[in-house]
Amino acid sequence: MENERVRGNPAGITNMHVATNIRAARQSIGMDLRTMSVKLTEVGRKISPSGISKIENGDRRVDVDDLTAIAYLLRTTPAALLTPPSDGVEVTGVSSRFLPEEIQAWVAGRVKLTPDDLLRYWKEERFNASSYVKRFEDALAQYDQGQLGLTPREVYEERLATQRARLELATGRLVQLDPLAIPNLD
Repeated sequence: MENERVRGNPAGITNMHVATNIRAARQSIGMDLRTMSVKLTEVGRKISPSGISKIENGDRRVDVDDLTAIAYLLRTTPAALLTPPSDGVEVTGVSSRFLPEEIQAWVAGRVKLTPDDLLRYWKEERFNASSYVKRFEDALAQYDQGQLGLTPREVYEERLATQRARLELATGRLVQLDPLAIPNLD
């Protein structure tokens, strides 16, 4: 039996997120591959235009030094380049049991994917949504009393509905994470 030597791990889904995000960021500022290559060389990260194309197609990996230089040149952040699409929850090496929002917040450095920190995150999100619900209910009450503002009533009604849905999501997620958390919220 012959032993095959395997070098490194194959590129994963996170590599594809990075590839897609780099291309989108580059195109959004109107930078072509040659210009990006020249600018990368100027900052000490020599990558040919074909190398950048391979990165954007997912055929070449990006090391962390390249990632930071690319993020800087593209006027974004390394976290933004690592972030999966808003509906994506899959990233390399991370359990798929997390919500897309939790993955997005984790990549952005706003939450750790631990039970305690997820509870903290969702309690904060629930508090914020609850505060906005109160604010928009108060604004609508002012409309009912004839105190019209510059913002149309429909805008406040839409914002109220959005924040009520957010409050419901946060409450539901808290119950999933810790069924005993809800009595301690109010």
